[in-house]
Amino acid sequence: MPQSTPGGAVARTRAHVVFDATTGAILHVHHTVEFEGGAPQSEAPEDRARRMASVGADIDAEVVEVDPSDVNHHRPIKIDLHTRGVVAQ
Repeated sequence: MPQSTPGGAVARTRAHVVFDATTGAILHVHHTVEFEGGAPQSEAPEDRARRMASVGADIDAEVVEVDPSDVNHHRPIKIDLHTRGVVAQ
């Protein structure tokens, strides 16, 4: 959902989900806010999400970008392995 302050830079919110590629279980959700015209980041959001998840080598983890509104912590969710989208458990 884009947001901005009048006369300020336009902000864009993103959510990247690190999930178990075998089960669809969500291991970590990483939110970022990017500002139009802002300096490029040294690390891609996908890479940062994977690093912050601290996933061990024994788990086949993948990262997918989802709509931030789909990541609702008020109900159990997972990643559908076929559509790579967020679904209720």
